[in-house]
Amino acid sequence: MKKIILLAIIGFSFFLRFYKLESLPQAFFTDEAALGYNGWSLMTTMKDEYDQFLPLTMRSFDDYKPAVYSYLTIPFIAVSGLTQATSRAPAALFGALLPLFIYLLIERLTKNKSLALISSLVVVLTPWHIEISRTAIEAGVALSLTIFALLMLARKKVALGLIALLITLFTYHTARIIAPIIILAALFFKVLKISKVGKIFLYSITALGILLAVTASSSRFGQISIFSDQESKLLREEAIREDGGPIKTSLLATRIFHNKPLSAIQAFSKSYISNTSLSYLFLGGAQPPRATIPETGQFLLFFLPFFILGLAASIKSSTNFDKWLLFWLFFAPVPASLTTAEIPHTYRTLFMLPPIAIFIARGILTSLSFVKKLKLTIKIKKNFLPAAFSIFIVVATGLNFYKSWHQYSVHQQVHQPWYRQYGYQDLIKYLSSIPDAENITVTNRENEPYMMVLFYNQIEPIVYQNLAQKRLSHESIEDQGKETWQMFNYTFSEKDCPHNLDDKNENNYYVVMFTCELPVGFERVKAINFLDGNPEFYVDRPLVIKNN
Repeated sequence: MKKIILLAIIGFSFFLRFYKLESLPQAFFTDEAALGYNGWSLMTTMKDEYDQFLPLTMRSFDDYKPAVYSYLTIPFIAVSGLTQATSRAPAALFGALLPLFIYLLIERLTKNKSLALISSLVVVLTPWHIEISRTAIEAGVALSLTIFALLMLARKKVALGLIALLITLFTYHTARIIAPIIILAALFFKVLKISKVGKIFLYSITALGILLAVTASSSRFGQISIFSDQESKLLREEAIREDGGPIKTSLLATRIFHNKPLSAIQAFSKSYISNTSLSYLFLGGAQPPRATIPETGQFLLFFLPFFILGLAASIKSSTNFDKWLLFWLFFAPVPASLTTAEIPHTYRTLFMLPPIAIFIARGILTSLSFVKKLKLTIKIKKNFLPAAFSIFIVVATGLNFYKSWHQYSVHQQVHQPWYRQYGYQDLIKYLSSIPDAENITVTNRENEPYMMVLFYNQIEPIVYQNLAQKRLSHESIEDQGKETWQMFNYTFSEKDCPHNLDDKNENNYYVVMFTCELPVGFERVKAINFLDGNPEFYVDRPLVIKNN
């Protein structure tokens, strides 16, 4: 019976993660396009968009993505071509498999099939994981690979487990620290046992992960870390000025209370509390906004009391397995809490998902056990009370899940649409249909539109690789003051409203933000709308008055 239930759970997992994958979510982000396009580039030329041969890290938008996800798109692109669905397919596949990996791992480590089944079902129904699995994001793949590595190590298939862990290091930045530490913790708490040779390889992979974190991930970390946080710097400087104000403070006290290390500790604490708050996990408020499901937490709200109960039960039980899960739960947000940008962050905190799901399952089983004991106490005949309570859990979970799916499939697609890059497909299709366009100037304010031109126009990667001019780097924009760059007949501008008021050529077009007014001497030829019907872009061109 339990095998049938497991098959049903895994089948439902695949359905939820592949259903309408091409069009749900409607918005397709430039990061998703970049991962897919670079996969196509690697498949056809063995190089990424920057002409790097078989890279392990891709420059992409100067955020230097680990390259494994793009490699994983290759089989899907080879079969079905470069599409939104094939770009998202690796995330969906690994997301659909995670509940199976969770079940097999827990069943192996605890011999508790009920705990394993309920944990896997919690993962299937979790809004957080559904969101992650339906967009081309590396975090979900990294999590699934980590659980798979744990499963292989638990099954004494050490080589396969270590290979999976090694691949994980080149899948997602945060995983470079979290994945090996979680596995080392499993050894420390004696949840796993491997040979001395296996341990040596594991220590080596851990060292490699740390090395990659401080080298290959340093560029991205430098952009978002608490150590470069401008808000902390401004608060510290303001406090120092106030110490020298009307209420004088000694220089020694100022140095003790207002320094960089204390600012970093305060920023870390603020970030950690935000990333682990019950409000974030069960009510909502995740970042970035494009990955937020309105009025929905990362987990179903109905599971909150079971999480608290399961957490308390694990603390009380304090087996080696429980200690490991508790360590996992409290350590997983640490790397994410070393950053300040967009917190609490949906992707960077994803490694908290498995222990929370297991605690929820533990809480459900604990409550059922309590109800069974209560039945004996009040001497109710048969199994009426446990059966009624089980039905209540199933119905309440079903209703809560249906509400979260409704919020995701309906409301997220139209809620605050300016956070979602919905209109690019329509925009590129329209621009490509203009037969007489000599130059098209596009605002760059909506995140790297050049990639959307490459993706939707199916520009052969070798053609882009051979261009002398690539996108403007962040340094070119900030340090050199550059505002435009050219690709084919497209000019990409850093301005919201890049109209050239001296332009008199009616065959030049300007794609501008919806906030831009129409200048004198221009006509508005097209509005590209969000899904809710409000404008996202306008397409303008010079208005030439011809004399008869």
